[in-house]
Amino acid sequence: MKTSTKIILAAAFVGTLGLAGLSGVVSAKQSQSFVAIVRQPHLVTKVAEASDGDGETNDDAQEAAKLQPLAKITAQQAQQAAEASVGGKAKSVKLENEDGNLVYAVEIGQQDIKVDAGNGKVLYAENANQQDEKNEATRPKSSIQVKETSDDGK
Repeated sequence: MKTSTKIILAAAFVGTLGLAGLSGVVSAKQSQSFVAIVRQPHLVTKVAEASDGDGETNDDAQEAAKLQPLAKITAQQAQQAAEASVGGKAKSVKLENEDGNLVYAVEIGQQDIKVDAGNGKVLYAENANQQDEKNEATRPKSSIQVKETSDDGK
């Protein structure tokens, strides 16, 4: 065999071993908390949180990962719509299944603004400290409906 072929084969072998080792490290790290965050000067967007540190998988993170492909607008577009609607700067943006409606929850000050993840329309705003469950039936619906998940994981 030529020397260059031997070098290429050796490099490929070493690279394969390196990838195998890296995947083992990633597997070991999955039980630890992982948060993917998009940082902007005044906004922190929480994308996913794999674990809350106790070794159990965080159901919210799994649900957010499943919901993301369904959203038609970005978190930044939802932020802009909410900021234009109520004024102020957003603290956080989170994609949620809100009673079967796919929405971005945008926190601005003490308000939690729900933005339709399908068309960017602001659906409603509520005080973050006093979420009124009586008005749930009269709230506007999102253009994207998703199956509600039960709290017991079934």
